[in-house]
Amino acid sequence: MWPTCINKLSPFKGNFSVEIPELLKVAFNEKGIFNEDKMFMPVRIVNILGRCSTAMYLDCPNIPEHHLYHAEGCKEALDYHIGRYYWFDFDIVGTDGKFLPLRMVFNEGDADCNDGFWGVVWERNTEEIIANIISSGDCETTVEAISKQHINMYESQEILIPTIFDSTNHSGGLLDDIIAAKDLKLEKIIRLAIQFYSYLTKLFGFAEW
Repeated sequence: MWPTCINKLSPFKGNFSVEIPELLKVAFNEKGIFNEDKMFMPVRIVNILGRCSTAMYLDCPNIPEHHLYHAEGCKEALDYHIGRYYWFDFDIVGTDGKFLPLRMVFNEGDADCNDGFWGVVWERNTEEIIANIISSGDCETTVEAISKQHINMYESQEILIPTIFDSTNHSGGLLDDIIAAKDLKLEKIIRLAIQFYSYLTKLFGFAEW
């Protein structure tokens, strides 16, 4: 069952299935790919569901213990205002043409608390946890895939995963280092989804909506 806070989100309306952004075209060009028909983007943002305070989802998997401790110290849990959760639905598109429907929530944390991001990725239809997003250091985030079925699904595919967003110049304000725990393709694709989401928030002008 989805967390109750998801019912209180305010989705952002928009068409996110836009053509490949110029920034990504540059990334493919650097790999010697100039034909747009051969520029394969493994991530498709489906819905921007909204955002909520940390206090609204204290049961989030992977929330750092120090945030739980400080939230419990507030007279009212809703008075806790450090960090913010971002919710969105996206699909992973395989080279075999199959779609994997996913839902992600991640918290941006707080630099003064030496946070990275934390959150979780679910299969959208079954609510199975596919990957953990872990605050693993000062402004450092680790993506850890845990579903063997889905790990194997993408390890065998020849997927070029753009790394253009690894530059903080293009991260849309989310400046954390995001590490693939075991250097798996699924982890790298989820990292790309976080970065691409951040890029879209800047592109569509709703970074502060």
